[in-house]
Amino acid sequence: MDEHLTPKQVADALQVSESSVKRWCDAGDIPTIRTTGGHRRIPISGLVQFLEESNRKIFDPKAIGLLARPLSDAEAAYASNAAKFENYLVEFHDALLAGDELASRRILMSWYAAQPSIAKLADRLIAESFHRIGIEWACDKIDVFQERRSCEICFKLIHELRRLVPEPGGDSPIAIGGAPEHDTYAIPTQLIELVMRESGWRATNLGPNLPFQSLLKAAQHHQPKVFWLSVSYIEDQETFLREYDAFASGLPAGTALVVGGRALDDSIRPKLQFAKE
Repeated sequence: MDEHLTPKQVADALQVSESSVKRWCDAGDIPTIRTTGGHRRIPISGLVQFLEESNRKIFDPKAIGLLARPLSDAEAAYASNAAKFENYLVEFHDALLAGDELASRRILMSWYAAQPSIAKLADRLIAESFHRIGIEWACDKIDVFQERRSCEICFKLIHELRRLVPEPGGDSPIAIGGAPEHDTYAIPTQLIELVMRESGWRATNLGPNLPFQSLLKAAQHHQPKVFWLSVSYIEDQETFLREYDAFASGLPAGTALVVGGRALDDSIRPKLQFAKE
């Protein structure tokens, strides 16, 4: 019979945060079952599958009941690096909640200096910090003013990061995007713009809370190679799908539509067309 592990055991074994493991479980990256009480449990076979598909390694075998072996120099260096970035994450999260803009900037820039990748910074530092903040807000562990203040600090830091990314050349491909009406989450679409610019695209973020008609006009005007749509909140699924379909169908020929966001769960993803041929 397959032994089952808790997210905490897997997090300790991989030397990542428990919230990261839970997020991977909920996203389907790690095969997971639920107990009758609703708790996540990870089969050993599911963990092995995740390790193979993600190219991750176990750094603390004892955490999941395996016999420990000495780490190679490369593994030890990786483990030390993972622990360092986990510390950055904890400190950044705490600085945001404390409203300490100077500390938040110092930590973010230290991360970027150690690992100069906007994509990794966006996913592993900023997104993960706000994932934790969102959980704490939902559980009434923090007040809404702390979440909003954290967002304001992050807006400033993202604009500062933008200055560090070289301006793309005039012949670079065009990408534009934003978030649809009723979706007021600005940070995700700002980060997409930065990641696209880092990859050499002439990317323009249109911002959040825009009617699909306005998004379509922007696409028709700029004729981008890629249009991204960040969807963190959907007020009414039926209305969203109807307006989304009209938007996707009206995109210029040759414009690829890329859609993502936490609001797109398994009930809605199969109903979307993601690209226009």
